[in-house]
Amino acid sequence: MSQRRVDAAAAHAAFERAVAGEQEVFGDFFLARLMGLEITYPGEACEVAFEVRDFMFNPQGTLHGGMLATALDIAMGHLLNRHAGGPGTTLEMKIQYLAPIRAGRVVCRGEAMRRGGTWFLRAEARGADGGLVAFATSTWKLLKPR
Repeated sequence: MSQRRVDAAAAHAAFERAVAGEQEVFGDFFLARLMGLEITYPGEACEVAFEVRDFMFNPQGTLHGGMLATALDIAMGHLLNRHAGGPGTTLEMKIQYLAPIRAGRVVCRGEAMRRGGTWFLRAEARGADGGLVAFATSTWKLLKPR
């Protein structure tokens, strides 16, 4: 396997953007800024989109599974916060990876399968060509207001 170098300027710019934030709230928090996440709410869903950057890669030169897991989790968590009227916590999450991602835009779409005190959610990730690259299911519990 050949050695590759991370685009240091892009990584530094992403980090500077992340630490420059003035708040830590839904839609605008450190990890979302670091990854360059765009969070939208089409209908009853939540979409989290981002451009793949080389500082997000694993040693094989593809998007690290943890980065994709983070985006899937955020799609589900932000959906819950918006439609349940407050935050929740992930009790469990299962992800199945179907294909590697080497470049382009990724869109993760979270949707509710069952709502209540315990929510069952799902999310899918699609690559730049629209193909399914991963999906997740999870169980969430609503948090009590502070």
